[in-house]
Amino acid sequence: MQNRHYVPLVAILIIAPALTWAQSTSRENLRRSADQLAFYEVPLSCPAARGLACGSAAKPVLSSLERRKTIDEAWLDHAGTTLAIIWKKGVKSGARRAELRSLTDDRGISLHELTGERRNESLKNFESRKDWYRGAEVDRLSEEEAGIIVGRLIHRAARREPTINERAVTLRSALTKVIREQLTGCTTTQCREDCRKQLTAIARQNLNDREFHALMEAERQGYRPIGDER
Repeated sequence: MQNRHYVPLVAILIIAPALTWAQSTSRENLRRSADQLAFYEVPLSCPAARGLACGSAAKPVLSSLERRKTIDEAWLDHAGTTLAIIWKKGVKSGARRAELRSLTDDRGISLHELTGERRNESLKNFESRKDWYRGAEVDRLSEEEAGIIVGRLIHRAARREPTINERAVTLRSALTKVIREQLTGCTTTQCREDCRKQLTAIARQNLNDREFHALMEAERQGYRPIGDER
């Protein structure tokens, strides 16, 4: 009887070189990608949410980088402290420096290339692409920022009027939407004023007078953290 598990020698001769070639190609792609990949320290953390990248500040930077002919991809980490650039094949160090000088002039931000152990750590972290964002994705950071801001405002207000916590779920959802729109879409003073009017209207609709005034006082303290607030 023919053994169903028998593998013809000719199949081995065909498959083995193909696997060796695929493995070799994969290693070469990884090596070439590493050569094209550089990491830079950048000041794109959010002043309104500690430990979080600022989506509204990062978006034009990442978009500007990816429009350049020398760059394939630009990514920012979740904290907004490390920028990853995948340069196009063959772009030399002089051309890279020129592009970065241009970005510095255009956007007024500083970039310092990471080397040695810091680069190795960033490379290891970057491999999964988890918590790294390209230009089209940074609105997710703005949504996270909006949620942090709203949580902070409610917490401030609740210290004065604890009953505000009873309406926190509904209030948080509505206010987060408004502040997210402000962070991602407002470029004028009028737009920001309109968003504040929406915020005030939502608060008035959902809160009693004491709670409303507590929330408005919290909002007047600003969106940035105070003391040990996140």
